[in-house]
Amino acid sequence: MARERPARKLPRDPADWPAAVLAAVLAFLLFLPTLGSGFVYDAQSQILIGDYVHDPAHFVDVVTFRVLGHDVLDANRPVQLFSLMVDSFFWGRNAFGYHLTSNLLHAAATGLLCLIICRLVRAEGPERRAAGPGRFRLAAFLGAMLFAAHPVVVEPVAEISCREDVLAAFFTLFALWSAMHFGRGSSRLRHWPAWVCLAAVVLACGSKETGVVAPFAVALYWLLFRRNEPARPWLALAAGTFVAAGLFLAARFALQPRDSEIFLHQPQYLGGSLPMVFLIQPRIWAFLVRMIFWPLDLSADYVPQNIVWITLPIAGGILAVFLIGQALLAWRSRTAALGAAIFWLGLGPVSNFLPIFRPVADRFLYLPLAGLAMSAAGLLAWAACRRGFPVAAALAGLVLVLLAGLSWQRQPVFANSLNLWSDTLAKSPHSDTAANNLGWAQLEVKNYVPALTAFEKALNLTQGRKGDAWAGAAIAFEGLGRQADAEEALAKAIDADPVYASPERLKAALMMNQENLDILAVLLDRRAARPPGTQEAP
Repeated sequence: MARERPARKLPRDPADWPAAVLAAVLAFLLFLPTLGSGFVYDAQSQILIGDYVHDPAHFVDVVTFRVLGHDVLDANRPVQLFSLMVDSFFWGRNAFGYHLTSNLLHAAATGLLCLIICRLVRAEGPERRAAGPGRFRLAAFLGAMLFAAHPVVVEPVAEISCREDVLAAFFTLFALWSAMHFGRGSSRLRHWPAWVCLAAVVLACGSKETGVVAPFAVALYWLLFRRNEPARPWLALAAGTFVAAGLFLAARFALQPRDSEIFLHQPQYLGGSLPMVFLIQPRIWAFLVRMIFWPLDLSADYVPQNIVWITLPIAGGILAVFLIGQALLAWRSRTAALGAAIFWLGLGPVSNFLPIFRPVADRFLYLPLAGLAMSAAGLLAWAACRRGFPVAAALAGLVLVLLAGLSWQRQPVFANSLNLWSDTLAKSPHSDTAANNLGWAQLEVKNYVPALTAFEKALNLTQGRKGDAWAGAAIAFEGLGRQADAEEALAKAIDADPVYASPERLKAALMMNQENLDILAVLLDRRAARPPGTQEAP
């Protein structure tokens, strides 16, 4: 009879948990200002205008993933919808509770990342342990905090509709954390982490498409840290994670509705074709690298003018330096190697090889930044064996303080729509989206003249082809009592996009609140009541 393999004890260090808890608490405290923020951007449509997440009747559809076949905002991200529905159950339309959830999720992701890095660094080898547990624990803590405090994470934490990036990263890290426990412990408990890992992979994919990183992270962890163990269990686990992710993605694309009342226009390839994407995307990657190392002038909407200075040769130089740095770190540290892989894998789903609505955004860096934090911690852990570690740790601490200061300053930008779009237009003056949304933000507070100024800028940037700006201008003119101008603006909105002739379709698309829809309905009724042949405006 074959002898049962002796149980291997999971190497534990109870001091890891206080470090992780401290990182989580500090991450939460850093984002306290967001708790007083309101709803901005898509969160207004999804939570203030839309009713889907507020209707308990939809709970079963979301939990069973049947929502994948429904025409609903974020139907392809049922875990995101579930989190919003839970918030709605407790908080209704009170923004505080939603921000509290996002803040707690970010704190949990930070603490989990700290724990993962502690375990990874400990597994590097005896030479690392010789430096003493305190040093590499400090390296893990600093790496996790660099992730938590970076200004690019403000958008996914402070903007509720971007919580999907936080969820996808959290469950990807949780899948990795579960895999780290796979095959260890007593025979009864040896394989339970596999089921937790599979569930985490599905939840990561159900949060956002970047969740497809989770199976790769699990497989790479095995190859980098556990490859000397029997391969069959690990092959089974890795295959299971890829199958789970593949089945979800297959359902996501197979079940999505062909026609939508919410998404009236489909995204297009950058430059108009896939070959052009391969010429433009390296410039975007270089821009993202620049955002990481020089996180100033961050914007909620980036346009070509933001990256015009990054030519293809400049992009090649930036990426070459960055990749060489990652390769050198990976040569020194397996933790850094895993982090580099997660960084690039995390960018893959948002790299425009399949058309997406927003070619570049701060939130796209949330999961990649967790990978970069692993690499930074790997470098610090390597330095922990050397005399220069106190200097390296002090420099990392200084960078951390600077990043935290920038994050603290950026959070008020997301407090309300006026702040957000005023800041965005200042950072991206060629963004017609920013100008248009600023106009609508001014309408929210009945500032009709500034609203018209913003809509005029949006129309100038689009050569008068932005129907939403004409519709906003019509409402502003009506608020000023300029009825003829209001009707003329509405006519131009309808010429640009016929959807503005139908308040019902606008309501289904979650494009306007009821007050503005009522104003448009009045304008449309007035136009319909005009005798034939009457001029619309002088």
